[in-house]
Amino acid sequence: MSSANPGLSYEDTPPLSAPLRFFLTAPLFGLLAGLVLIFDPALLDSRWTPGALAVVHLFAVGFMLHAMLGALLQILPVVAGAAFPAPLRVAALTHVLLSLGAGSLALGLGSGSPWAVVSGGVMLGCGLFIFLAASLIGLARAAPAQSASKTPRDLRLALGALALAGAVGIALAIALGKGLALPFGLPALVDLHAIWAWMGWGGLLLAATSWVVVPMFQITPAYPAAFTRLWAPLTLAALVPWSVAMIADLGWLKLGASAALVALGGAFALQTLALQRNSRRSTPDAPFRAFRLSMLALLGSLLALLASLIHDAPQWPVLAGVLVLHGTFAGAISAMLYKIVPFLAWLNLTQARIRAPNMKKLLPDAPIRGQLRLHAAALAALIFAVAVPAAGPLAGALVAAEFAWLLANLLRTVRAWHQAANA
Repeated sequence: MSSANPGLSYEDTPPLSAPLRFFLTAPLFGLLAGLVLIFDPALLDSRWTPGALAVVHLFAVGFMLHAMLGALLQILPVVAGAAFPAPLRVAALTHVLLSLGAGSLALGLGSGSPWAVVSGGVMLGCGLFIFLAASLIGLARAAPAQSASKTPRDLRLALGALALAGAVGIALAIALGKGLALPFGLPALVDLHAIWAWMGWGGLLLAATSWVVVPMFQITPAYPAAFTRLWAPLTLAALVPWSVAMIADLGWLKLGASAALVALGGAFALQTLALQRNSRRSTPDAPFRAFRLSMLALLGSLLALLASLIHDAPQWPVLAGVLVLHGTFAGAISAMLYKIVPFLAWLNLTQARIRAPNMKKLLPDAPIRGQLRLHAAALAALIFAVAVPAAGPLAGALVAAEFAWLLANLLRTVRAWHQAANA
């Protein structure tokens, strides 16, 4: 156990190559999303255009899911004591299936190829099954949590939401690709998949990770105990009636559950911003500011979703998607990667009894600042392109450059790690 961070079992960390392959692959899908936008600016006209569906899945399955599963490979053993059986084998199989599946699915959705959609869905299903099965084995073997942290519980809830969101999405891919009849209307099933992927999987995992990462790396007070105890259960309690309302077409129930989900998302963002205001950092660094921007983007996405409930203009859902996927998750994940990857490289060297350089030597501040400023510029360009489609190619170029720079910075850390290990 670490005395500096009670409850974190750093000796249980898996080999660095297990999560690292996910972290280094994730930016490639963000880069591809930017390139698609350059050549298909009309994709921002509606959430239902083929290009929009492709870009959404390049972000959500390509960038986000790679980064999140890579983080879980590290977080579950350290925070929840859930050591993966054969972590390198699980990582290798999951990574290959996830990468091929995400690429095939995005290609199929963008080009209208049923074969690519079905094959992508099948590969993603197999990859998720391997990862979730290994996670369950690790969690079943883990000793009961001794700390008061709700992170282990909320990680379990996030994995359950991932299983549900993944099952609905894969079923949609196979049914649509093979022309099978759907049990419910397509928009309802797509929204069901999206809300469980966003608030269920992504939201719960972001929150569970933040309970640990925000106080640890941003030097803030801990989240209030009552807040961490209630937030995830209340979110699930709102997701269930929302899902019932979508399937049964109960407008009044959907409105009430939507209001609850918006309130919970806003509460998380506002609570995080309040903690950041009380940070003991004398000068906030670039990842700190990027995480703050991601919380502001989350608040903006909630306002856009509220606007979509009362106004049927197609731009509102697109704006909400931009703010959620690029503003909230890409921003928060990038900020966390800049803390997690150098820390894991330092920890790997330390555990190998090699004199480890300071984390600032592994990845200096200047390239981080430059890349995160480009992220903010790309977000602004995307927001502008929702209203002015002619700006789409510029936004796409900035997004592509943003993720290329993120990859270059992560590779810089890996190179410094190798140099220190072989010195």
